[in-house]
Amino acid sequence: MGKRAIITIDGPAGAGKSTVGRRLAQSLDYLYLDSGSLYRAVAWQSLRRGLDLDDPGVMGEFLPSFKPEIKADGAGFHLFIDGREVREEIRTPEVSRGASMVAKLPMVRRWVKEHLRWLARNGGVVADGRDQGTAVFPEAGFKFYLDAALRTRALRRLQDWRQNNDPPSLEEVMRDVEARDRQDETRDEAPLKVPPGAVVVDTTDLNVEQVVERCLAEIRSLG
Repeated sequence: MGKRAIITIDGPAGAGKSTVGRRLAQSLDYLYLDSGSLYRAVAWQSLRRGLDLDDPGVMGEFLPSFKPEIKADGAGFHLFIDGREVREEIRTPEVSRGASMVAKLPMVRRWVKEHLRWLARNGGVVADGRDQGTAVFPEAGFKFYLDAALRTRALRRLQDWRQNNDPPSLEEVMRDVEARDRQDETRDEAPLKVPPGAVVVDTTDLNVEQVVERCLAEIRSLG
């Protein structure tokens, strides 16, 4: 495998993209790029300012002035807004729904794509999201698509939200995840789909280590 390859990991919510992406980047000593965090950051800052996430005009005025500091390494993807790192703040159910809304807007997708491609300008990255292997890095050397059963994905998302004082029920999370799936798969701009040539991995009954090893094995065999 060329040392500076671009590796993409796509898939729906709760499939394990972020965890696998970070572990894979660590294993390869690559940078880890989390596209979802950028959409979440846009949503979080917009919600803080009381902006209408569905209004292209409002978002078009907001985006040029939104300049988060981004740091990427093998251990993670870090965003700093107004001088401080945001982490748990952008992982709430409200922000997740907001991220899904702004992700429908072409201008937001272009903003995210430009940031990701700049970060990957020298290669050597693992990028995860919903359109990395199709729209952002169609030329990627290695592409993976992770999926899992709806209930499994909802349980994983719920685990992420356990720190909330009033976490949603499993049924609510399943409905939210299913709605997000429909929205991602049917949007006009870069819909969620399996990238051409991607290796599809069902993570329902696999742990993180097993998925990472599967990806590494594919990379070694192709590289």
